[in-house]
Amino acid sequence: MTRDLCASHVRKVRGVLSALAAVLACVGLCVPSAVASDGVDWRVDGMGVRDAWASGITGKGVKVAVLDNQIVSDYPALAGADVSYKLVTEGGQPCYLETGDGSVSSEPVSTDDPTVLSSSGYMMTHGTHMVSLIAGNGSGWDGGSGIQGIASRASVIAYMLDADSKGNLGELNMPLACRTQNNESTVQTIGPSVRDAVDSGARIINMSFGYGDVSDAIFRDYMLYALRHGVVMVSGRSNGSWAGLYDLVGAPGTTDYFPGVVTVNAVDSAGNLQESSDVMDGNVSVLSPGVGVPSYRSTDSREMDLTGGGTSTAAANLSAYLALVMQRWPDATGNQILQSLIRNTKGNASGGPKLDPEHKRGFGIVDPGKLLSVDPTRYPDVNPLLEWAVKTSGEHEETKGMYEYPSPLGRNGVADTDVFSPNGERISATVEASLVGRELQRQQAAWEKVESCRADGGSDCMKYSATATADEEDGKVAGDMASDASGSSVVPSWVVPVVLAGAGVLVLAGVVLAAVLVRRMRRARDAGRAVPVGTVGGAGVPPVPYGVAPSYGGPAARSAPVAGSYPNAGAPAGYAYPPTQAGNGQVGQHVPQPPLPPRQ
Repeated sequence: MTRDLCASHVRKVRGVLSALAAVLACVGLCVPSAVASDGVDWRVDGMGVRDAWASGITGKGVKVAVLDNQIVSDYPALAGADVSYKLVTEGGQPCYLETGDGSVSSEPVSTDDPTVLSSSGYMMTHGTHMVSLIAGNGSGWDGGSGIQGIASRASVIAYMLDADSKGNLGELNMPLACRTQNNESTVQTIGPSVRDAVDSGARIINMSFGYGDVSDAIFRDYMLYALRHGVVMVSGRSNGSWAGLYDLVGAPGTTDYFPGVVTVNAVDSAGNLQESSDVMDGNVSVLSPGVGVPSYRSTDSREMDLTGGGTSTAAANLSAYLALVMQRWPDATGNQILQSLIRNTKGNASGGPKLDPEHKRGFGIVDPGKLLSVDPTRYPDVNPLLEWAVKTSGEHEETKGMYEYPSPLGRNGVADTDVFSPNGERISATVEASLVGRELQRQQAAWEKVESCRADGGSDCMKYSATATADEEDGKVAGDMASDASGSSVVPSWVVPVVLAGAGVLVLAGVVLAAVLVRRMRRARDAGRAVPVGTVGGAGVPPVPYGVAPSYGGPAARSAPVAGSYPNAGAPAGYAYPPTQAGNGQVGQHVPQPPLPPRQ
């Protein structure tokens, strides 16, 4: 993400659907690097990218979807690039953009061309930055240097989720959401864009933002849809210095920590975490260049510099590296690419995934050279991050049973785990979370069938893989899920925190469960009340935005969140935490935090 809106999330009213606004908020504040001051774009020159180009690996033939805000279509770096632009809304509703004064535009945004031109006063937007990091040609305004894409021949679909308000990209910059004509509600764009990206053949979906309180519809119909089809989803963690969860267990109510999504943190050329997000976050899986990288300071900037960055940019850079890898290994599935990604990070010669025991660096720094040299088709067609989250969640008492399939919550249930972070966050999981467990079971069973076929000397055994059979699974989930959940009597440890034994176990269990559900359950949420979290927060903001529509904001710090339910803990209703976009030439502010308390 470009602007690192991650610094703070705007929390308009809890229920506002400005997912779009949230989308762009991922770019984290950054710290300039020594290499950047030398005028070297180290994410290209220091990561073996030029060697890949020299061998013909440019991303050609790989389709990448970028979900973000409006693109400045005449930005010079995009001239000649294979970029198409889309606006996809729930039910085809027209999008009327907020104007910033409480009203909306008189005309809806064109679905054929939802872009803006420099003649409107926009020289750069968060979305333009992200797309250019992937597919830019290096040209800038007035004949100067611009953003060079890592996979400049990749095919990019830029999905508009909302728009940038004009201003300094590194400071408070509120997003302008898609609204209904009467301005009564936000028009949903994130979920429909994810599904359209999958149906349009995207191999990678870049989401340089965070979105919390994901509704069951988005969860079931969009995120899981992409997961089933083996599409690699990349997002960034918050740029803030508040600690995340204790381990890699995912958070099904979010887009950036959704099980199976690659959650990225930013590093500089020396491998150091960016200062503003140098903190424990168990859900971070990979590190990528995001400090001292190409950026612009404001929406009207005509001059690029190499002192910006953040988690948004780190995510976009990773998406670009993966596009190169997919061109190099066209027969590999998205899941196999992810298997290779976490096994072949810099400095890891073990051949297997090695998770940082301090839960700050995930599986390590992406190593494009190694990924281009190791054939990923040797690995299982099973999403390793999905597998890791489900397995690890079962190893902690606080999260055990979160993804259990079938679910014990019934048709419309939702429950919170016990506290699972130093800041008091809990993970909210609806009955739909069990579909995560179901999908893992499907992928593992499919791979067993592939291996059995190979052992028997069969041919074309990959036709049995999870990715190849995804269409067969589509359409089954909703109906099967409802019947399985309603008939289930399984009670996970995180719903009933006591071990029951003896003759009255079943009766007592029912009483306890009823009491818990009376306290915790609420009606299943519908897509209409999904709450975007904004970009991945900025300095001083918890790892996942708490609340609704994010805005692209600056490095304003706030106090620690109040203990509560993850991802909406600590955000009083109606209180806005504007997300700050990454980089864009702004130096991230580091807010010192006290040492993490010991886990109880």
